[in-house]
Amino acid sequence: MTETVALLSALRQRDVKLWIERDQLKCSAPAGALDAEMRASLVNQKDQLLALLRQSNGNPAAPEEPAPPLLPTISRQVGLPVIPARDEQMSDFVSALRSCGYDLAKCAARVGVFPRLGVNFWERMRSNWKPQPDDPIDNLITLFIDGHAVRADLLARQISASFVDTALEMRLVEERGHLLNANLCLFPCFGKYIVTDQAAKNTAINQVMWLWGESFILGGFVDRKVRRRGIDLGTGSGVHAILASDHCSQVVGADVSSRAIAFSNFNAQLNGSKNIDFVLSDLLDSIDGSCDLLIANVPYAPDTAARAGDNFWSGGIDGTDLLRRVVEALPTRLERDGVAHINSLFPNPPGTQIKDHFDAWLGGKLGEWQVLDHTWAVPRYQDLLSDKPYEGDKSAWRFGVVSLRRSGGGNGWWKELAGRGRFFRPDGSCAVVADHELHQAAP
Repeated sequence: MTETVALLSALRQRDVKLWIERDQLKCSAPAGALDAEMRASLVNQKDQLLALLRQSNGNPAAPEEPAPPLLPTISRQVGLPVIPARDEQMSDFVSALRSCGYDLAKCAARVGVFPRLGVNFWERMRSNWKPQPDDPIDNLITLFIDGHAVRADLLARQISASFVDTALEMRLVEERGHLLNANLCLFPCFGKYIVTDQAAKNTAINQVMWLWGESFILGGFVDRKVRRRGIDLGTGSGVHAILASDHCSQVVGADVSSRAIAFSNFNAQLNGSKNIDFVLSDLLDSIDGSCDLLIANVPYAPDTAARAGDNFWSGGIDGTDLLRRVVEALPTRLERDGVAHINSLFPNPPGTQIKDHFDAWLGGKLGEWQVLDHTWAVPRYQDLLSDKPYEGDKSAWRFGVVSLRRSGGGNGWWKELAGRGRFFRPDGSCAVVADHELHQAAP
């Protein structure tokens, strides 16, 4: 017990918080606080730590109530800027987008892909592209991705007057004089059209994040085989739930933001997706049952200025608060034949690897899983959104998608696959699919 007390003292000196939740030991630590040796000690002494905490007068080591976040936007009531039109109008609107060629391939041909097809502050990376006023696709990129005004009569002639009218009715745009100004972004994504907030930090609302490169990576990585039930955690705009609805009998999309749920429902209606339930839920807390497809793109940035999930980027002090909870839930929520795809930043302390996190979160049973690791090193990661971004050692940090499925007979493996070719083809489609069967057969 003396060794355990010493470990607990060392953890507290590093501002690592331990507590008991549902009879499980929970840990929250600043990025870089836990090296490989310390993580191993936590795993090895888990039972002793649990016993010590239980003996300590009602668990006094439970985490202190955090200070109110700087961006208390989850509960803030903000009017939704977008209004659904009639189903027929929305269907005609999407048909007009497809007819004029506003799709991922044609956008990629003009502005490139990841990260050039994404947000307006990437414009400087494609300064050679100059939109042509006689090209409707160029005008839609200018309006809905780059956020610049376009003449209303121009779009009415190039696409249709009813297209402009529906965009105005849904409040995707507003008319100022003879110009249309976009209130929101509208992205093509693997045959779907996704509306999001504009791509600039706005603390007045709980923003619904625009599609970034990771959205297209995760959307392309998922093996689109037929599934019974899909769950999308941190659904945001609903993009991954909507993509999953084409090959899942039923889909649930979850988010803690009521504004995100409203956007998701709008996007599902826009794309004619009928088999999705969007629910207000803290990860899986308000969702019953299991699934055979789990997709997670939850907030991951290390952030000392806001609690995990209080905005679309904050993953808590070390960035893994939400990621940890997702992985811990896999043994009970993912079915035997199920697959989980988790997109995240992995702020590994020096001397550790992603698999160290996963082994701890899976209770030391990583060997029971087959894992495809499509992550790459980001030692110069820059947080563009946090008010207090992490400034420590990032040499072991990685970013990307980790895909897991249960192994049969305990023959688990972990295969690192990043760097084996480009993620995207010139037409914007994803060149990599998380195919466990393929890698199961490979030596």
